[in-house]
Parts: sequence; structure tokens; C-alpha cells
Amino acid sequence: MEFTVVTLIKDEDDLIPFTLPSYYALKPSEVVLCFDKPAPEKTLQVTKEVVSKCNGGAITKIVEVERDPHYYFHQANLRRTGFHKATHNIILTGDIDLHVDSRIKHYLRLIDGNVGLVSFNKVGYPPSFRLALANFIAKVYKLKGKQGFTGLYAFSKKAWLETEDTEHLKRQVTRGEDTHLHHYLTKKYASRFITGLRNYCLRPKEGGQYQIMQGANAWATRKTPLWRFLLSSVLYIRPYALIGYLQARYGLLRVFKG
Repeated sequence: MEFTVVTLIKDEDDLIPFTLPSYYALKPSEVVLCFDKPAPEKTLQVTKEVVSKCNGGAITKIVEVERDPHYYFHQANLRRTGFHKATHNIILTGDIDLHVDSRIKHYLRLIDGNVGLVSFNKVGYPPSFRLALANFIAKVYKLKGKQGFTGLYAFSKKAWLETEDTEHLKRQVTRGEDTHLHHYLTKKYASRFITGLRNYCLRPKEGGQYQIMQGANAWATRKTPLWRFLLSSVLYIRPYALIGYLQARYGLLRVFKG
């Protein structure tokens, strides 16, 4: 099966030698690596060394993306530039802080005319209470027949192009551009959530600002009911996420540009 891997790289010099090879181990047909323009010289050098060691030169595209003032959230434009550069219909995307499980490749075949997106669980390293709780809740969701979602996912490029609301993405999304894609794509196509894989996040800590933007996006993108988000913020121990949600819902949100 032909597929493209798209991942974003900023300045993770210490992580790239551990995580990028795991994407090449999936044996993708193509790898698109997206950097801010200009890319940090050292980071670019480390990346090219890893690509060479993985014998990935012939299938790799390195793309530098300038900031577009029409996007509130730069990462949304950065990742979508990678999507547009992808040659193949099936695209797997995740962040460079992930060491992905090689078994992911077997689940890409689930994407067809009905299923437009497949998402995969993530495990924090080193372990934390919040991530252990998140994994437990994901398993409960699966037992009840509900679909979870993380920022490690594969999807049909055709389905994405059909369903993306680009103008809303540019104007409203201040964080959670992956949630935006999932929200609109799954209005028309089914999705699947795969648990039990060893996809290790090597940078699992959440800062206050990150939580605030997650909360803001829950209202801006999905209009999540207050009771549901309140429950979620308590279960996942995300007090700042609740602040961001309330700020966004009642018009008090400060816009943070990513």
C-alpha cells in the first residue's frame, strides 16, 4: 500500500535521532518533512543525517513554510502545506516527538470509501498519571463503541479535500488544527480509533498555555457543551483548559498565535 508520512519539525534536535527513524521503519512510499522558513541550520543538518542513515533520501521531501498572516495558527498552515505536497491519497501524520509503533502500517488498509480516518493511541514516556488516565478512558470509550482521537492519525486526502472548511480554519482555529480536521471529515466519513499500540510520546508535559488553547478550541471548533467539557477538564486534571474554554465561549479569549 502506498502512503505518505507528513510530520512537522521545529528545533527538536535531541528527539529527531530517536523518533524520525520509526516513521521510516513503516516503509512509507514518501515522507514529507515540514519546517518553518528558515529552518534552523543545526536541526536541518541533524534531520538530513537521520534521513541518510534511514536510506530515505529518494522518498523524502523537505519543505520550508513561511508564516501566512491569514492563519491565526501557523501550525495549521504548516501541516496542510505538507498534506498538499503529499503524492498519495493515504496520509499518516504525527508529531516529531512520537516514536511510532510499526504495527500502524497494518491499519492503514481500513481507510476506504466509507472510513476516511484512522487514529491511534499514544503512550507517554516517562509515564504520568494524566496520560495513564487518558489511556484508560480511551479503552472505556472503545468498549462502549465510541471513537477516540489523537494527533497521530491517517486519513484519505480525497476525503480531507472534500470536507475541510479552510476559511473557518484560518479565522477561528487558534490551536487543535487536528481536531478541526477530524471534526469536519467525520461529518461525512466514518472513523476508527486503534488502541493497544506502543506509540510513545517523548514530550508528554502540558503547559498552562497549551491547555488554555485546547479548551478554547473545544468551543471554537466543536461547540462542546459546558457540562461535557467541565467533566473532561476534571477527569484529565486540566484546570487551565477550562479557563480557555470559558474565555472562548464568552468572548474573552486572547488570541495566541502558534
